[in-house]
Amino acid sequence: MDEERYHAFDDPVHDQLLGIVLALGAEVWSLRDRLGLMEQALAEQNIDVSALVEQLARDPDRIAAMTSDRDAFLARMLAALDPAGR
Repeated sequence: MDEERYHAFDDPVHDQLLGIVLALGAEVWSLRDRLGLMEQALAEQNIDVSALVEQLARDPDRIAAMTSDRDAFLARMLAALDPAGR
């Protein structure tokens, strides 16, 4: 027997996309929660992590590396939209 799935749109692809967006939102929330806990734990150990993060964020070598990583990440994500599968 088929399990009844949530259905909000006429096109099932839209339902699937909604599911993906909701799953990603849940992951983002989980990461935000864990990051907040980590920042609080470090603050309780008298480690000013905010200042350290801001200092690292301005490092030119790190900026270049993160830009490269971001571009590769976006290319992998957008490849799913390429009809040629590249």
